[in-house]
Amino acid sequence: MQHQDSDELALLPLPENDGTLIRRTDLPRYLPIASQTAARWAVEGQGPRFIKVGKRLVAYRAGDLRAWLRDQTRENTVNAA
Repeated sequence: MQHQDSDELALLPLPENDGTLIRRTDLPRYLPIASQTAARWAVEGQGPRFIKVGKRLVAYRAGDLRAWLRDQTRENTVNAA
């Protein structure tokens, strides 16, 4: 079986219901972001809003991920912080 780069980009669409929770460990199925990157962003105060349940469970609402993605849209790379 031949490996294809397009397989790596085949992400699932975000659930339509904005309240659907997506665990951090499942985030890479929906966005091209490693769960470790999302964890680092959370420590740094960056990235999408998240919910923390207890000491270990971190999840994202589909609507918050959608809003964060909209905020990432840029017209150019100048001052795209």
